[in-house]
Amino acid sequence: MTRSISDGVNVFLDRGKFTRTEAIAVGVASVVFSLVFCYRLVLHLSIAGTVNDWDFVSASQWAAYWTVDQYHQFPFWNPFLCGGMPLLGDPQSHVLTPGFFLTMMLGPVVGLHLEVILYCAIGWAGGYVLGRVLGLRRISAVCTATAFAGSSWFFLRTSEGQFPFLAFVYLPWILAAGWAASDRAKLRYAAVCGALIAVSFFESGPYPPLFGGLTLALVMVGRAAVRLSGRPLIALIVASFFAAGFGAIKFLPATQVMESHPHRTDAGYSNTVEALGRALFSRNQDHNRSSLNGWGFWESGAYVGLFALIAVAALRYPRSALPWVVAAIFLFYAARGWTSPNCLWAWLHRIPLFSSTRLPSRVLIPFVLMVAVLAGIGIDAVCSRGSPVALAVSVLLVIVGGVDLLAVGPPNLSFALSNVPGPGPTHGEFAQFLRPPAVAQSAVIRDHQGVVNCYTGMDWPTDVKGWNEPAFRGEQYLLGRGSVTLTRWTPNRLEYAVDAQAPSVMVVNQNYDPSWRVTSGPGQAFSQGGLLAVRVLAGKSRIVLRYVSIAAICGMIISTLTACAAFMLIRWESRRPAS
Repeated sequence: MTRSISDGVNVFLDRGKFTRTEAIAVGVASVVFSLVFCYRLVLHLSIAGTVNDWDFVSASQWAAYWTVDQYHQFPFWNPFLCGGMPLLGDPQSHVLTPGFFLTMMLGPVVGLHLEVILYCAIGWAGGYVLGRVLGLRRISAVCTATAFAGSSWFFLRTSEGQFPFLAFVYLPWILAAGWAASDRAKLRYAAVCGALIAVSFFESGPYPPLFGGLTLALVMVGRAAVRLSGRPLIALIVASFFAAGFGAIKFLPATQVMESHPHRTDAGYSNTVEALGRALFSRNQDHNRSSLNGWGFWESGAYVGLFALIAVAALRYPRSALPWVVAAIFLFYAARGWTSPNCLWAWLHRIPLFSSTRLPSRVLIPFVLMVAVLAGIGIDAVCSRGSPVALAVSVLLVIVGGVDLLAVGPPNLSFALSNVPGPGPTHGEFAQFLRPPAVAQSAVIRDHQGVVNCYTGMDWPTDVKGWNEPAFRGEQYLLGRGSVTLTRWTPNRLEYAVDAQAPSVMVVNQNYDPSWRVTSGPGQAFSQGGLLAVRVLAGKSRIVLRYVSIAAICGMIISTLTACAAFMLIRWESRRPAS
């Protein structure tokens, strides 16, 4: 009996090599953690809530789902939203992700809910792996994982439908790979780090890769200073190149969209120290509580609870704690926002891409991870003598802290299940629709119609008319005398039979985009008052329009070459003799 207890103590206090058995245990534990913390979604997977941003992300998923499932095309173009807009090029698109297979197998409603549960598990497992890469004991790694994945930021963002921020669950994996890459003969992990940054962009918008990249830079610079070594900086540079290369398939078309529809924001948003303190330490993390900064509380809440006190114990190991303390200070200062013309947030806002970010309280998400890592180091300090009593105290602290997080954050998931849409009016075939304010745009696209008056993360004006508007002339028409008949409709390919009595212009009731090209028939695609149009000759003709994104093709080539370079680097390092 005594030996069994001793073996159990040694398992949790061990810093040894990460084994296959441990990996399996972490996988199981992360799933159990996620099922417990996300139980409200687990019990209501098929409820299609459309509150706030849930409507936005569901609309985009329905568009991608129809494109792949019904038309067997890659979702380059989205005719269902705003009169037509790029889908892959939308910075907040959510299709280049393994989780999209859940949408394709089970539909957007169940698929998105399962993705939330999967994200929670990825966050917990990532926190654990990061702790172990840092050389922490197993109980310390459990502390880091629980403090990060159980924080209220995840459940508040989920309740609002802010899927772009859920991709922050990759941040501990990114930091773990970057940390490992800074060791001798392990630059292959820099390729993994870059790939994970790209994945965080594929699954979201610019916030996770930008703020995640900033956090990685702060930690790597801190480690370089502590070690008096340039290896962490080399790893950072290599990871940046791989992130750009892997991410090119989405970044290049997204750049075109951002240039044509810029999303410039004011740098003047700010938070008081008191507001940030309430966001981090107040147990009132309710989705509908009063605002701290003029925006909904879900934009600020990031409860850390007891783990903040545990993190203080990390100061016992200053060399281990220093990179994370420095990063935490910088991130907290950035979360303050605008405090003066030369403050950190103002300088960040002058950097390309960062200029499109807003609400500095969003920086609290990576700040929570810094607290979680410091809490793990703190538990390591408590267990420094390896006594069973110290382990028991540590386990008790982690359990109490975890139960506290469970009571504070997950209840907000109930908001994600509200505002369930009913069936609306349909046209019988695809057509644009001007929705009444009470009708969810995701419900319109679910019924296989396009939404003219849409809600997106960018301003997207359109002259497209809905079939329920008096000015509607059809989904295609000639400006002169004659007729035009739709012979085939798909999101990326349109075919028409035209019979014009004189040279005329055929207009398609979708927004014009330079990637639309005439692949059969005379003339070229052009903008007619913002709508897609083609000049046609007198008589009968067949017009075929295809959406061909050169930026996406170039990005695909770059990403493929980057994957080959990563494979070569991994092979070279694995064959090189250990020094």
